[in-house]
Amino acid sequence: MTTPLEQEVNRLKEQLIEWRRDFHRHPEIAYQEQRTSSVLRRFLENLGLPVRNLAKTGLRAELKGGRPGKTVALRADMDALPVQEESGKEYASENPGAMHACGHDGHMAILMGVAKLLSGRREELKGSVVFLFQPSEERHPGGAKPMIEEGALDGVDAVFGLHLWQSFPTGKVGILPGPMMAQSDEFAITVQGKGGHGSMPHQTVDPILVASQIVVNMQSIVSRNVDPLKSAVVSFGEVAGGSAHNIIPEKVMLTGTV
Repeated sequence: MTTPLEQEVNRLKEQLIEWRRDFHRHPEIAYQEQRTSSVLRRFLENLGLPVRNLAKTGLRAELKGGRPGKTVALRADMDALPVQEESGKEYASENPGAMHACGHDGHMAILMGVAKLLSGRREELKGSVVFLFQPSEERHPGGAKPMIEEGALDGVDAVFGLHLWQSFPTGKVGILPGPMMAQSDEFAITVQGKGGHGSMPHQTVDPILVASQIVVNMQSIVSRNVDPLKSAVVSFGEVAGGSAHNIIPEKVMLTGTV
């Protein structure tokens, strides 16, 4: 038998899908979440919540309960990835070169649903709930630090967040003690060589060859330098160099994430 709260959640299902697909159609990358921020602000204000901007496009709204208690913050990220969507879905991205490929559209829809449900039960709440919508999660150094510096966590006793995970069956939630999601960083390497004609490699310092060795050997960082019982990832995402098939370039650029 379902509880009244479960019944309210079930009634929100189609609305949640609609919210998520709207965000998916209109993805915005880091610190460009102008439309996204406007949609969220209007929604939160319509719930009667005080809202303020943080970290350019980020938002903080607070729901004060009818009974005394602690303050809990719930957080969702807002930004999309700089990726061209080719899914063919009816709700596919309408912004060229941007796509919600990491689930942030779903995260925002979930937090909107929570805000709507809890707002209707504010008199029952012990304490307060802060709703945080963070910009620039995908781009280092990200929007979390400036939001905190501008007061996002003032008076907050605990923070909760989540991340959609496609390998999990619908309706399942995964938790574990200790760290779950990684803190990522990015790196960039420039291999400076000496260019020349491809028919005379002995007169060059080939940056493509050097870059290839870097890519291959950096794979041993994890396998030979990290405790096998711990997790780490080093991935290259971009290798760029050269402009002709028979010319050895002056330099090669590598970027990646760790």
